[in-house]
Amino acid sequence: MCDIRTFVDILSLARSDASVNESAAMSKTLSTTLLKGLGVLSAFEGVPALTLAQIADRAGLDRSTARRLTLTLVEAGWITQTGRSFALAPRVLRPTGAFLQSGSFGRSVQPILNAHAETLGGEISLALRDDDVAVYVAHSARPGARVSLGLTVGSTLPLQTTAIGQVLIGSDQPAQVIRGAYEAGVCGLAVPIGPPNAPTAALGTTLPLALPDLETRLESALATLQMTASDLRDVPALAAHP
Repeated sequence: MCDIRTFVDILSLARSDASVNESAAMSKTLSTTLLKGLGVLSAFEGVPALTLAQIADRAGLDRSTARRLTLTLVEAGWITQTGRSFALAPRVLRPTGAFLQSGSFGRSVQPILNAHAETLGGEISLALRDDDVAVYVAHSARPGARVSLGLTVGSTLPLQTTAIGQVLIGSDQPAQVIRGAYEAGVCGLAVPIGPPNAPTAALGTTLPLALPDLETRLESALATLQMTASDLRDVPALAAHP
């Protein structure tokens, strides 16, 4: 009969073996080559062009693997090559377009954003969470409005230092206001679509910190964002993303 320490050791070993077996089972169902290829595409996030050495470094691959995968993606039309420099090709936008079209973002979401951006007299962005970043999937700005970050569909921002990112993390707060954390001189504000502790998406905008009536403008902007969120809450494209 074993003592409690021996029992704990045996249990830990069993869990370790189970973890190894689970990893082995997963390796048989996943394509590691595909995962590495996707890592090559992801290496271009935030930069317009890379060399093979930079791709290898950013994707965490050895040089020969990075070269083989990159040249394969060039041949397939996902990456373009100019001399020793590589960049993403327009083909990478095809899955994005399919995602937006399948959710009817253009017909269901964009008109609502446009109407409320007009009321706000500024810009409104809609974002979904993807791991540790907020991905912008729709944007509307009133003509002549001050554009702060110059975001477009597909742009990403960190969760921790932005108002819209904080909303996507989830909390008990109905709105988030962050002053100058991500961009100096700018106040970011955001509200969730859905319950604050389990948002399906988030809406955000920015205001200059130098506005003389900033507090009043903040209250008005938050009210507009909350009305926008209410109008978007039942849109199927967003309901499908818990």
